[in-house]
Amino acid sequence: MTRLTGDMSQAAIDFDTATLSRFLGIITALMAVQAVSAAISALVLGRFAAKAGYRFRDNFARYFLRIPFAQLEKDSTGESLSIYTNDLPRAITFVSQGGMQMVADFLALIVTFVYMLILAPVHTLIFFGMFPVLIVMQVLISAPIQKKNIIMSEEQARFNEIVNDSLQNVSTIAAYSLEDVMSKRYLAAYDKYFDMIKSFVRSFSVTVLAGIGATLAPFLVISGLTAVRTINGDMSVAEFVAFFVLALNAGSWLMMLSQRLTDVQVAAAGAKRFLGHMPEDICEGMDIYDKGDRIAGQTRNDGQAVCNTAVQFSDVHFSYTEDTETLTAINLSISKGQKVAFVGGSGSGKSTLLKLILGLYTPSSGTVKIFGQENAPISSFAYVPQDSFLFPESIGDNITGGTAPDKAKLELACRDAGIWDFINSLPDKFDGMLSESAENVSGGQKQRIALARAFYQDAPIILFDEATSALDPTTEAEVLTSFDSMISHHPDTTVIMVAHRAKAIAFCDTIVVMDGGKVVGVGSHEDLLKSCPEYAKE
Repeated sequence: MTRLTGDMSQAAIDFDTATLSRFLGIITALMAVQAVSAAISALVLGRFAAKAGYRFRDNFARYFLRIPFAQLEKDSTGESLSIYTNDLPRAITFVSQGGMQMVADFLALIVTFVYMLILAPVHTLIFFGMFPVLIVMQVLISAPIQKKNIIMSEEQARFNEIVNDSLQNVSTIAAYSLEDVMSKRYLAAYDKYFDMIKSFVRSFSVTVLAGIGATLAPFLVISGLTAVRTINGDMSVAEFVAFFVLALNAGSWLMMLSQRLTDVQVAAAGAKRFLGHMPEDICEGMDIYDKGDRIAGQTRNDGQAVCNTAVQFSDVHFSYTEDTETLTAINLSISKGQKVAFVGGSGSGKSTLLKLILGLYTPSSGTVKIFGQENAPISSFAYVPQDSFLFPESIGDNITGGTAPDKAKLELACRDAGIWDFINSLPDKFDGMLSESAENVSGGQKQRIALARAFYQDAPIILFDEATSALDPTTEAEVLTSFDSMISHHPDTTVIMVAHRAKAIAFCDTIVVMDGGKVVGVGSHEDLLKSCPEYAKE
């Protein structure tokens, strides 16, 4: 079409109406083909963009939700939210749209280069020969954009974190009249973000200006040279117009390179922040983080136990930081079906032991084995924390994890948890929806639903991390009765709990006393009162 534009110009100068009409017909047909091609391209690229977005987010869910607990604890909610809402979409947009456009522009540029070589080889080499230096300049000018974009995302994460804190703690903010304080914190964080936006825009403007300059300089030079050749008769008007239009197109594509380079920098910054929150072995070690199957022979109803030792700590040391050791030389064996309570003062290491059993952390040295195996699947456990989280979904989905329910097992779990009658008194029963933070049920009912969820898992080991400490004495007594009911139905279940109150550990046959990250006593309540001063003091 570009060459025909030149030929049409020559035909117009020569008043060759027949040739002009023929060329107009050809160009009309070519434009129709171009329109169809553009429609097909839009359809194909649209489908590709949708698939690319799906693949990205699918992998985000697969990998990001399997990041080890120790890594997640280091990151703020605002940081993770910023990665998902900002960095990931940038990478998706570039791969699904910007990257494909770069490929299309590059192919068009190659074809244009070949055509220009045919028309005027020397001038084409001069034209394109000027670009490498200018492109290097553009890369150098655009380099700070990636760093500034990373800082900008980090600042955005900070004010996102403040917003998240404010939304989750509305009652506390209102009770202590902290509205002005939180507003000032938010605005201070946003001011830093806004300063980075201004800095980013300045860098981006310089990059765009450099791109325009890098395009205009070669174009002006080559336009002057080809115009002189046309005046001297060394080049026809048709060739001059065709070359001029081709150079203009090539210049436009190369000018867009500055924008593409900026897109690459921004997308790379997002990818860098995303990958920076992934462990190096996340892809190679997915089997460690996958839910997997339960350890063979360890479900309650199987009865073919391959190992009678449920949990084995062997010379375990653990530190959250390099400066302080949290657990020291832990050697502990918990048999299948044993009911064990970890007790001790705050900071003694009780909850850390539970996290090591769950595999949320790995020991600094030593081993933790579950039924004789290290790296036990997380499905070997059911876990009830002090403040259980319930999803804003139906009660049934919260208990079964969204899977098709086993009705007999569901009823038994709910009866054991003492929540069966309450659920059946609701208009929608198990389809009844919980609000955000489960505010439409009481604290006791919330904890009972969490207990039913744990019981329904039919896991060989159940862990309770001060699961009754936030309840009033009456509700606590009712929940502990639920423990007894569950244990009576499943005597082979290993129960491990962290507790302070005497009532909560009364049904345990073994008590492990922790002090300063060490086990200082193991035995029954009566034995420890006589032999363990730390326990007697508690």
